[in-house]
Amino acid sequence: MAETATRVLSFSATSPVKLISPHGNDDFGLLLRTGMEQAGMRTDGLFVPEGEGRESRTAVCSLMLDDAGDLISGVADMDIGHEALYPRVGGEGEELGRLLEAEVPEAVVFDGNIGSEQAGELLRACETYNADKNDESKLLTLFEPTSITKSTIVLHHFATAKAKGVATQPITFATPNAVELENIYEVSQQLGLTPTLTSSTSTTIPSSIIDPTTLSKAHSLVHAGIFATILLKVGRHGVIIVDADRIRHHPVPAGEVKVVNTTGCGDSFAGAFTATLCHLLSKDRAEWSEAVEKAVEVGQRAARNTLALTKAVGDGMHLLLREHLP
Repeated sequence: MAETATRVLSFSATSPVKLISPHGNDDFGLLLRTGMEQAGMRTDGLFVPEGEGRESRTAVCSLMLDDAGDLISGVADMDIGHEALYPRVGGEGEELGRLLEAEVPEAVVFDGNIGSEQAGELLRACETYNADKNDESKLLTLFEPTSITKSTIVLHHFATAKAKGVATQPITFATPNAVELENIYEVSQQLGLTPTLTSSTSTTIPSSIIDPTTLSKAHSLVHAGIFATILLKVGRHGVIIVDADRIRHHPVPAGEVKVVNTTGCGDSFAGAFTATLCHLLSKDRAEWSEAVEKAVEVGQRAARNTLALTKAVGDGMHLLLREHLP
């Protein structure tokens, strides 16, 4: 996500995209830093977790794809994502809220690899940061679920707050596919965050694209205050935007789609979407719903670029804003 966003916004003299992530003091950690530098990415957010006797391993992932570019199986070691969310200085640790105040981010983007405890800490810090800000100064949040298993890491935060009677703010955007959304809804019901469905949401979107019941579940998650907007990925059919007011279907932009690798598309979409939305909002070039829809289109084009290559991030990301925004 960070690499895609960096490339989309590569016209900036200094990249506005900062990846804050732990890595191990190992060969893979060195490879990560070197690779990011070669890709033109900032590395000032990378850190090695501190702690006596701690020997953290850099996150690695190995995937096996079939001839169509679809995932067959994979092995991943992402445990380091649960160890530290941000750099801790001198053993005391810099408060996450202080870090946000220092960085003044327009958006905070995270995925399921950080785990439930870290997600809760991050969301609480973002809510505190936004509490005394006007609408123009509030940061946006985006959650990329990563997988079915990891898609529910944000729910414990809302369940705990509800049990304590503490107010929360919805995550601005979530980018699940239909299977991930079904799982998020099922677990949210188990936690008492969403009611049982009694009817299906009325929509003109054909059931061959998405089951109307799935859209009802998405609406329920929005009305429960967990997500403000869900960008539901429906494969070759594009993206469906679900918010409190409307449901809009955005088919994949016209053009031949060559499929070589499907594994990096979700991250490419999320990274390009966030980069484009922040760009549009910073320039006051579109009102909110229009900016979201334009950002969705650019995100889809980024995902299509990634589909055509074996790399995790496709080519041509630096051209997307110039070629597809007025």
